[in-house]
Amino acid sequence: MTLWFVAATFLRSGSGNSNPALLVMTFVALGLVYGIPVYLLVELVEHIAE
Repeated sequence: MTLWFVAATFLRSGSGNSNPALLVMTFVALGLVYGIPVYLLVELVEHIAE
């Protein structure tokens, strides 16, 4: 997960950043970075509520 974010940041900040695939990869990485912890937190709260 962190590797995706680092790779996307590195490639996005490079000199040839006009490639739209890099933009998509950046959004996927950010989605994973923020989405997975939120999902795990929701699952934890649901498990505790049972």
